[in-house]
Amino acid sequence: MKIAVDGYEMAERFTGVGRVIHNLLPSLSLRFPSCTFYILTDKDIPEFPQKNIQTIRLHSKKGYFFWQNGPFHKELKVLEPDVLIAFNYTVPLFSRWKTILYEHDVSFAAHPEWFNRLDAKKRKFLVKRSLKKAHTVVTVSEFSRSEILKFYRVDPGKVKVLYHGVEDKFTHPGEREIRSWKKKKGLEGKQVIGFLGSIFNRRHVPALAEAIRRLRYEFPDLHLYAIGKDLTHPPQNISRLFQEEWILWEPSIGEEELPLFYSSLEGLAYLSEYEGFGLPPLEALFCGTVPLLLEKTALKEIYTGLAFMVEEPDVSLIRDALKDVLVDQEQKRAIFERFTKKRSSFTLKRFVDEFSQLLNPFIKENA
Repeated sequence: MKIAVDGYEMAERFTGVGRVIHNLLPSLSLRFPSCTFYILTDKDIPEFPQKNIQTIRLHSKKGYFFWQNGPFHKELKVLEPDVLIAFNYTVPLFSRWKTILYEHDVSFAAHPEWFNRLDAKKRKFLVKRSLKKAHTVVTVSEFSRSEILKFYRVDPGKVKVLYHGVEDKFTHPGEREIRSWKKKKGLEGKQVIGFLGSIFNRRHVPALAEAIRRLRYEFPDLHLYAIGKDLTHPPQNISRLFQEEWILWEPSIGEEELPLFYSSLEGLAYLSEYEGFGLPPLEALFCGTVPLLLEKTALKEIYTGLAFMVEEPDVSLIRDALKDVLVDQEQKRAIFERFTKKRSSFTLKRFVDEFSQLLNPFIKENA
């Protein structure tokens, strides 16, 4: 059986959708050794050791839409896969293949003001068409499922919720290794609040920076370490904001560094107004670092009781919550006691088990 995978978002340094694919495929290939998984991508990506995972690079310089409906669609017609796993919100306009479609969130429909007007309209149209064509729609929270059903006419029975899973590498390294890594980053002896993710307006990174600025009067060694590309719209001039000597900003770091990043923090701030899931806070918890989150959308659904929360992205509220992150050891202990009881619900194994159950009917049909 041939399974095609839209791997456009995969790259040497995985983020978001690309990381979901990279984490899931090796386990699926072992679960279904008689299947061949074809990753179609426009980038050079690391080779997978599994023999039934093959990578096909398809060149394009015109962006995702033209790649998906040009080289990608043409290659699908050559492969004629039994199943297409579309991880990136949409399928080709004239797709004729049985499809498992991943719809991580529909922020472009719920909040078009956060996007370029033309881009939001195009995405809404393409997602509407893709949801209609898909045989199974996977989303990552009950919140996202409710949003899909709110904005699109789609059979509720084919929209399935699968929480993300975290791989085993996310654990707390030794203190010596963490100290060495912080020294390399120029953060030795500093208290650090972290942020990781694409920098969108809805994630309120400027408010986070201002809250830390105010808190530094009381905690002068407090630093912000932000990792992510500036994708704000309208632009918020993040590069100018991050010129402060107490802010370290990097567009990305290597996968192997992520556990060190999370483990080096006093807390991970992820003050997002709209999330389908929010994976960085979960990875931080696995590494022993408590998150600070905005009590909204999927973050409220998934992390209530597992994080410090603020109700609104108000600078004063964020400052006070960050102080609690730094000093309230009793609440931290309570958070990790609750997380220990729920940890097995967020493992990569559980995620693979549930995705395999979705894939099974397609495989049995083609047996």
